[in-house]
Amino acid sequence: MKPMVKKFLLLSLMTFCLGQFTNTLAAGNPFKAGPDGLRFKELSAGQGEVADIGDVATIHFSGWVSDEGVRGREVFNSRKQGQPVAFVIGTAGVMDGWNKGVIGMQVGGKRLLLVPPAMAWGAREIEGVVAENTAMMFRIELIGLDSSQVQSN
Repeated sequence: MKPMVKKFLLLSLMTFCLGQFTNTLAAGNPFKAGPDGLRFKELSAGQGEVADIGDVATIHFSGWVSDEGVRGREVFNSRKQGQPVAFVIGTAGVMDGWNKGVIGMQVGGKRLLLVPPAMAWGAREIEGVVAENTAMMFRIELIGLDSSQVQSN
């Protein structure tokens, strides 16, 4: 067999195997169904406290317009701004997708959220950034929790 043919066959085999390996990895970590149409995928588990309602979560995030689960145009990125975002989980201060999407995460963990329009901004438009009734995709990294804000009953 000619050397050029051998190289072509070897390259073809390697490309096929890499594709199969990539498909296996993706299939092994599918999106899970969350409440109200939210879907999430664990990118990496954390090692710290577990986020719950009432905790103050500090996150870094990237946000994209989502077209049926496909990442579209980036519209937000806290790392590029150089400033994480903090919010009280379960309050009206942020979209419902974040409130429900961070519950159960551990500090240091990373999660990908597919947020349906009703759990993002709904019928509201963020002028020049996000159209009304737009699904969003967020990559969330939980960098800190403060549970001292939780009030006892």
